[in-house]
Amino acid sequence: MKRRRISTAVLSLALAALAAFCFIFAYPALSDAHTAEPLGYTGILRLWHIDGFEGGTGSRASFLARVAGGFEKRNEGTLVMVVSHTPESARQAINEGKLPDMISFGGDCSFVLEAALPLEGYTCAAASAGGATYAVPWCRGGYLLFSAEGDFSDISAENTVISQGRGSVPYAAVALEGMRGDFALLPSVQAYTALIGGKYKYMLGTQRDVYRFITRGFSVSVKPVESYCDLWQYICVCAGEAQKYEACLRFMESLLSETVQKSLSSVGMLSPYCSVYGEENAAMRALESISPAKTLFAFADAGAREAFAALAEGVLKGDENGAKKLENYLV
Repeated sequence: MKRRRISTAVLSLALAALAAFCFIFAYPALSDAHTAEPLGYTGILRLWHIDGFEGGTGSRASFLARVAGGFEKRNEGTLVMVVSHTPESARQAINEGKLPDMISFGGDCSFVLEAALPLEGYTCAAASAGGATYAVPWCRGGYLLFSAEGDFSDISAENTVISQGRGSVPYAAVALEGMRGDFALLPSVQAYTALIGGKYKYMLGTQRDVYRFITRGFSVSVKPVESYCDLWQYICVCAGEAQKYEACLRFMESLLSETVQKSLSSVGMLSPYCSVYGEENAAMRALESISPAKTLFAFADAGAREAFAALAEGVLKGDENGAKKLENYLV
């Protein structure tokens, strides 16, 4: 019988570990979004949003627009215009010399580095080059193992399917967890359907699947994957004019504030900086309780991502020599 509540197989009680979570970066102390002072800049700040990977539920672009609305109320004369782009349309616009003031991005968006400026006061190893940091994450997802009937004690290539969403390398999440075998890889919706239909006992998926199961009313157990995550949504600044640049930093400060970060549950995403979920969503609470150990360089180009994915697949199928090469791509 279907049940409407998602349970967790492994729900860590160590949420306090979030205080130590660094994703290999440090950031300015979170401040309340309502403490911003008026800006010197008046005018429009253009923020492009690129959905580089599947989110949770709802729209990250709409979330940014709501944050922008609050920022505008506290900074009279400054408007933040949020425009959604695909990676392809954003790449073309940048190549044509059309630059925004900020870009929210994730997944395969290496071209963003061409437009991004070094961020003053921020450090993020996964988005740094030449000693400078060019972006910081403002929300994240994560990988989980799902099961409708098991306790994750007998996971194998024969009974487990890997869900492939756009802009991600799930093979790496499985390989770095130490699993080995010729696992089936299916598009995300097909993998989800195969688990519900009983074709597989387990599925490697993401936060997006948590909400698919909730919507379906299908009961599953979850086990968060700790070794790897590439589901990070970053933000960078492209505005070179001094007052605009400072205004963009103030918007970032608002976006990263605890008040705003605590509201990420409205779009089914996790905060890189603080706890968001309670017992009402045990699966997401379990996912935010772990700190992913490794990720890909935020600006890795298509060639590097393809090589990394091929190596991860090889390691998963038993190529232990490739495991050492895989580490060269990780931050």
